[in-house]
Amino acid sequence: MNPALDPAQLGLRDIHLPDAIGWWPLAIGWWMIVAAAVVIALVLVVRYARRWRHRAAQRALRKTIAALQSGADPSQCALDASTILRRFAMTMAADGKQIAGLTGSAWLAYLDSRWDRSDFVGEPGQLLLSYPYQPPRSPAADELLALCELCMDWVSAQSPRR
Repeated sequence: MNPALDPAQLGLRDIHLPDAIGWWPLAIGWWMIVAAAVVIALVLVVRYARRWRHRAAQRALRKTIAALQSGADPSQCALDASTILRRFAMTMAADGKQIAGLTGSAWLAYLDSRWDRSDFVGEPGQLLLSYPYQPPRSPAADELLALCELCMDWVSAQSPRR
């Protein structure tokens, strides 16, 4: 070192430390954790959405039964039960468009194919097709109550985990 040079006059700077490491952008490990959490959340949403639809259909059928028992218009209750059943079947099936197109005995046969009973093709289920379009009849409220309970049994028999 040259003793004649004064280090203060050289214009040298002291050692600089690097800036602090920021938290953004996240490391790849964090992105993998976020991706896994999103996948798990989607699986849970799909799983519980099916259960929610199942419970919603049961709740709507209970309301229809209560309305029928309290003296509501039976043809409107029959129409409500039919609508609830069809909407539930379309949301739970893999191909809802195919179910939407089913009418008459094909619709009743589909309902019976989804469980081990044949009540829809039989006497109680036939009311599902004919009752909403008939003029009101007073003694048929009991028959319609049996139909609504049959619809409730059918919804309960469908597995919400499918």
